[in-house]
Amino acid sequence: MSDVKVNVYTSAGAHVGYFLNPHVQAFPEGDYELSGEFFDENGDRIQKLDFNPQALPYVADVSAVNGLAHTKIENVYVQRGRQPVRMSGNAGIPQ
Repeated sequence: MSDVKVNVYTSAGAHVGYFLNPHVQAFPEGDYELSGEFFDENGDRIQKLDFNPQALPYVADVSAVNGLAHTKIENVYVQRGRQPVRMSGNAGIPQ
């Protein structure tokens, strides 16, 4: 079984980092929660992900995760910055 990688980007498209084999939970109306080990863009496991709640939201590419109704999650915000990192977002209309 190969590893599943969920990449996270800024709204401008800059790569922030990725989850490796994350737990992805889907909720009604296209809401999602991602949690697990998070690595920076260089592949280093972070100790703490710095975030600003007023900053623009991230975008997560969940196309590598099987069984989801969406391939991209927008409006992704960090809920927990220490490992295991937790983020939540919304995908809107199914693709």
